[in-house]
Amino acid sequence: MNQEKIGAFIAMLRKEKGYTQREIANRLDLSEKTISKWECGKGLPEVVYMEPLCSLLGISVNELLAGERIPILDLLKKMDETRLDLLTQLSFEQLKLRIFKLYGIDVDSVELSGYGAGSMTYFITCKVQKYVVKYASENEMNHPELEPEVCAHLLKKGIPVCQFVRNKRGNVVSVDENGRRFHVQRFIEGDVYDYNHAPKWFMHESAQMLARIHNALRDFTGLPVGIGADFFRYRTPEAALKNYQNTLQRAIANGDFQIAEEVRSNMRILEHFPSYKFDVDQFTCANTHGDYMTTQLICGENTINSVIDWTTACVHPVVWEIIRSYVYASPLCVNGEIDIPDFTEYVRVYLIDGTLNDYDLENMAQMFFYFTAVCDFYGQYYDSLTKNRDVYLQQAMLSSKLLRWFDAHIEELRKALQKLAIENERG
Repeated sequence: MNQEKIGAFIAMLRKEKGYTQREIANRLDLSEKTISKWECGKGLPEVVYMEPLCSLLGISVNELLAGERIPILDLLKKMDETRLDLLTQLSFEQLKLRIFKLYGIDVDSVELSGYGAGSMTYFITCKVQKYVVKYASENEMNHPELEPEVCAHLLKKGIPVCQFVRNKRGNVVSVDENGRRFHVQRFIEGDVYDYNHAPKWFMHESAQMLARIHNALRDFTGLPVGIGADFFRYRTPEAALKNYQNTLQRAIANGDFQIAEEVRSNMRILEHFPSYKFDVDQFTCANTHGDYMTTQLICGENTINSVIDWTTACVHPVVWEIIRSYVYASPLCVNGEIDIPDFTEYVRVYLIDGTLNDYDLENMAQMFFYFTAVCDFYGQYYDSLTKNRDVYLQQAMLSSKLLRWFDAHIEELRKALQKLAIENERG
């Protein structure tokens, strides 16, 4: 808050109302000197005096703290924001009590993470340790009960992943008073690169790490199927067009005209989409992270410190995760344009430790083109009620750019990967 601005605002309103500083002071049972300090910007009214002062000046508390008059619609918005701030602080205090009750951890401070779309993640700080509290989305894609088991398996194989804290009952998964499941993990120091901001060393390490993960999870059992035969059976271009039609109406109704235009662009591509047919059994499908991308990798100096967020671990076609991890990380894809030589090099790095067959390489481009076309990410954005739902919109916008690029360059990428398949076969 700007004390000088607030002080000048108080002085202006006092004069407009015809009050002297002494009269205001007498009405509030304060000294004239105190009113003078407020107006000179050398202090703020204490909370107990804000409402009576505002009543005298004919303004709201929100206007007082803003140091200016606020139009009624803006005022209502600011009132909502104030309530939201209060509710946020209340939720933080409730979380502190919950963690102490279930884990015996005395929390000093709480911070809400800005990463992630569906999950709610908090950073909690204690005197000697920092932790992560994660509420995963409760849907068919997330399996928080499997995450600790997957991570324990990976740690034994030398993959850097998160370590979980057990509650007082010895359980890794806890349930709060509302029946929501959550984990507490040890905080891992490092940085996270935003979409399309990864440095060159990261691209090399990311491809190698993905191959190591696939190798480490070969003997793990019990993960659900992610992208399988049912995906291609039910996610068709025809079904996608119907979904997009509904999303287009929502975008228009909300006045989201840029989104509406992007949806129309996606629909135009779907209207002439190639009739691809995929045999999922011929793809190399493996246990994997399920959502492997730059924001899931915590980095140190030229190294990956940890791979986090394993609630979506599942069985996917390996090539889907390879190309997806590339397009979300590479700065060359910031405008949705894949640099074909750079991407094929990314695949080569994966192949140092990973394995792909000819069918994988010959159909990788077409399969990801199909995936990008039939998934309505804008609908996911509109359906989401989470605070971080803008992440879905960011992903949707990038997907539209990618879809236009694939529509124009699919044959170039397909031929480059076919060439790589021949190289791979020769060894």
